[in-house]
Amino acid sequence: MSSLIKVSINSSGSSLNFEAQFPDSNSLWEIQLPCWRPGRYELGNFAQYITSMVGVQDGQEIRLKKLDHHRWQVPAGVSTIKWGFHADILNAGSTFVREDLQYVNPVNCMLYKVGDEGLGYEICLCDVPADWTLATALPYEMVGGNFVMQARDMQHIMDSPWMASPELWHAGYEVEGVEFHVWSYGCKPPRAEKFVEDHIAFSKSQIAYFGTFPADFYHFLYLLPKDIEVRHGVEHEDSTVIALGPEDKVNSDYGYDELMSIASHELYHAWNVKRIRPSEWMPYNFTKACPSKLGYIAEGVTTYMGDLFLFEAGCIDLENWCGKIEVLLSRHLNNPGRLNMSVADSSFDTWLDGYRPGVPGRKGSIYVEGAVLAFLCDCRIMKVSGHEKSLSTAMTLLWDRFGKDRIGLTSEAYWDVLAEVAGERLDDLRDDYAYGVKDSWDDLVEAMAFNGLKLNKTIDEKGVVTPKLSKL
Repeated sequence: MSSLIKVSINSSGSSLNFEAQFPDSNSLWEIQLPCWRPGRYELGNFAQYITSMVGVQDGQEIRLKKLDHHRWQVPAGVSTIKWGFHADILNAGSTFVREDLQYVNPVNCMLYKVGDEGLGYEICLCDVPADWTLATALPYEMVGGNFVMQARDMQHIMDSPWMASPELWHAGYEVEGVEFHVWSYGCKPPRAEKFVEDHIAFSKSQIAYFGTFPADFYHFLYLLPKDIEVRHGVEHEDSTVIALGPEDKVNSDYGYDELMSIASHELYHAWNVKRIRPSEWMPYNFTKACPSKLGYIAEGVTTYMGDLFLFEAGCIDLENWCGKIEVLLSRHLNNPGRLNMSVADSSFDTWLDGYRPGVPGRKGSIYVEGAVLAFLCDCRIMKVSGHEKSLSTAMTLLWDRFGKDRIGLTSEAYWDVLAEVAGERLDDLRDDYAYGVKDSWDDLVEAMAFNGLKLNKTIDEKGVVTPKLSKL
């Protein structure tokens, strides 16, 4: 029996057409399409983009029985499945095809055999011309003039996007023996030479803190369309997809700054979330919602650390870092939901109402409130340790103890490690800001002062708060 699922893909207009050969089965079996994707902790309901789903037996197409929104039953003796997927959304987590681009995030559109998730994949891009360029973290080779990629199992393929185009900009660099690749579709990266230099700088800085990198290689896949409005980034196992457009935004000072912030954020995810991962997502269960209260670690710590490492690496100066923190604090202070629902409960509820603002004042943001909490924890650890240790010290311990062996992280383990590093418990920060809804202003002022900064705020006639940082 073959240990591979062999998939052929063709495109037509804005659609992808799949044909997959699964191992033979002498009994009823089931196929599953994921209903959510890593990096977006809400239901994605990708089956809404499926345009057809049939089995093939003796040359005849057989309509498959649907068991739920994302699962189908396959009759005994049927091993070939054909399906169509409508691919006309371009963001960092979607799947999109047009004349000069095939961008696929497999978790949107790839099927797997229920109960046999260890099966590997062999994927042939049947109509991608041989003179196009393929960018992906998946291993591949040319077979009969076609790109053929391999994935070791279901978890691997679902976290390994690719993009193919007749023209992709590329640069490579190496840090501590790790090969990094930077790919760009559409626009050439702004200030290309500095763009790569800054990537090298923040890569070196992050690896220096963690000590090791989780893989031998890493790919930055940039979607920089000239004609589409987008800003988005998504982390993957050994790569990231970052989308920004249109062209005038990409080439602006704002665009460059955004790309750097997203890139540093996503690279930090290679450790935090892809390996240091909440136990509820270890491994990913794509059949249902998988709520966790640890979004403040997954996204909050990463948001804070991403910009901090740009500063640590010299990619931005103190003024730029302060500007980023002012934007963050503005979002924090002007969201009354932070005083109504804790960031832990807000994390749990991303699966209820997604990433939309939702009912005004109902909940907080795992990115914003989580980053504020990470900053407060970092300052506390530095203060009580006399600047000898920091939140980065704790994250390195978490990488060594949980990330390397992919042991699911719990809230208790996280706060225990922070206490170990600090030399005292940080239970007040946990109770007040992770699982409580205390106003953070006084602690923020004190933490900023510890860093030699003065935090002020003004409130206009509409009640909008504007924070301002300056040197003491």
